[in-house]
Amino acid sequence: MGLEKRTVKIIVIVAVVLLVIGAILGLILGLLLHQRYVELEVWPRSEEYTWEQPLIQFRPSDTGSWHPWYKRMNDFLRAYETTIPEDPPRAPCSTRNRRDDPIRSNNCEIAMRMWGPCTADEFYGYSMGRPCVFLRLNHIHYWVPHPYNVSTSLSIPTEMPENIKQFMMQRPAQTYGDYVWVSCGGEYNSDKENIGPIQYIPAGLPPGFPLSRLHTADKIPYANRNLPDQVPPPLIAVYFENPRREVLINVECRIWTRDIYYDQSSRVGRARFELFVNQ
Repeated sequence: MGLEKRTVKIIVIVAVVLLVIGAILGLILGLLLHQRYVELEVWPRSEEYTWEQPLIQFRPSDTGSWHPWYKRMNDFLRAYETTIPEDPPRAPCSTRNRRDDPIRSNNCEIAMRMWGPCTADEFYGYSMGRPCVFLRLNHIHYWVPHPYNVSTSLSIPTEMPENIKQFMMQRPAQTYGDYVWVSCGGEYNSDKENIGPIQYIPAGLPPGFPLSRLHTADKIPYANRNLPDQVPPPLIAVYFENPRREVLINVECRIWTRDIYYDQSSRVGRARFELFVNQ
């Protein structure tokens, strides 16, 4: 009888210990995944940036109101200035306004035209009340994306924006390579009414990130996955042509891949920010 009680006690203790270990491991894995799993970043960001309320607010007629955003954008983009040809191109002049750098090379002019109006020449649209933001992916070293394309028989989501579907048809993956597609829009119905037309820059190129330029887990040795990229990840700019003034607009951007399941309560593969353009 005593032996049975002792056995039961040992079983209970072992079970409790296993549960505690499992909870600790689950917590650690949860923290690691939260930090490492793919994140869609929005730039520029304020010094008080929080994911829950990332507000971009400015008055186009007040230089002191929008110039800090212009400076933050330049500070962010400085890492992308390069003399190495790439597609779409950037150049050593990328963060210098034409007023400060009137003489430019042909490569510089081509790069600035391709990224217009989301350039330093145009103050990234903030002086006109038509702001640009830049998007890029982060924490992708442990991720192997499964892209949507028309080369496979798997279905395309019906809710996917039409412009992405058109690019899939015009630029099939077997010829042009796969993309992690991106779309932005109003987060709620009222935001959809107030956000106005959106352009993805460079215009004419697919709205997204080419897999050929993403340093994902299938391209990096496991031992190197904690090391930073030597080359910053690709960018896409989003240009808001005419957002309604004096209205807070909640903007949501997301990526489209077969392995990322859209969840409005999740941060994975999704970004949001608030836009307020004063009169």
